[in-house]
Amino acid sequence: MIVILTITLIATVKGQMDHAETKNVATIVRSVNAQLAVQTPDLENAGGLNSLGELRDQGLISAAQYTQLVDAGVKVAQTGTDVALKAPAGK
Repeated sequence: MIVILTITLIATVKGQMDHAETKNVATIVRSVNAQLAVQTPDLENAGGLNSLGELRDQGLISAAQYTQLVDAGVKVAQTGTDVALKAPAGK
């Protein structure tokens, strides 16, 4: 009986941790996208920024943000001349 309860508890905690991670990634992406929306109108070639490394190198995101975004699997998505981030599916 204790084994079944332990397995159930582990599965529940794992599900809660996955859900929290998904929410965290979504929050980081929304925050950085808002930051980019404010900063990129000043750049003439914002549409040419194709990677997180380029965003970091241009000073648009911090090294800490870069690390968090890379670890989460976030990619740069472009719509016309705008640059934004897109979380991986399921995050």
